[in-house]
Amino acid sequence: MGEPLPEATRAHPVELDPRKNFIISAFGRKGAGKTTFNRMIYRDYPLSKLCIDVNGEAEPGEEAQKIHAPERGLPRVTNETPPANLHYVADPGSDTYRDDLDRAVGMAMYPSDQHSLIWGGEVGELCTGNMSGPHLRRLLMQSRHYKTSALFDGPRPMNIDPLVIGQSDYVVIYDLPNPADRKRVAENIAYPPARFDQECEDTFRRGPFWHLLWSTKAKQLYRCPPLPPS
Repeated sequence: MGEPLPEATRAHPVELDPRKNFIISAFGRKGAGKTTFNRMIYRDYPLSKLCIDVNGEAEPGEEAQKIHAPERGLPRVTNETPPANLHYVADPGSDTYRDDLDRAVGMAMYPSDQHSLIWGGEVGELCTGNMSGPHLRRLLMQSRHYKTSALFDGPRPMNIDPLVIGQSDYVVIYDLPNPADRKRVAENIAYPPARFDQECEDTFRRGPFWHLLWSTKAKQLYRCPPLPPS
């Protein structure tokens, strides 16, 4: 099995600079903790941000301003206009639903010289047939050119574009029962699948909200305790 897995001494060993691009993807069954993880980061982010919400459960903060359709870009930050916190709840019944979601991703990428964060909850809705829409694909491949950081979460890594995992600076794994999902994550972070599966078992049996966290920069997998109450 190799060396014992390091255990984080705090809730998670994530250190983020809002003026440096980052991508975080989090996976796990419903209620396991992935949305709470991303919500904590989203609410603490001090610059302009956009939450794309497909089920109305994101809770991006009471100060978040709801918008009814994607716009051409985020408001320009000035001395009179502080960073925005926008909340877009998409309509799954719309004929343009998939296009609306991808246009919302594009909205957060402009102005391209302004730092911003996008939270794409239920990332599987942003991908079709394991492929991303044009704006999401551009974000995944060229986020540094747009100064746009991103948070993604979902229950099934098997059902998304592998670029979401491959381009993530941090990958967070909550209770993920399906062996195929575990293998998908392991292969995309270049971690031995059999060992990753065992680390999942050892972590999840500790109790609710225990999770694994992969740091791409450190090339290290951590075992993390539940987040503190918010």
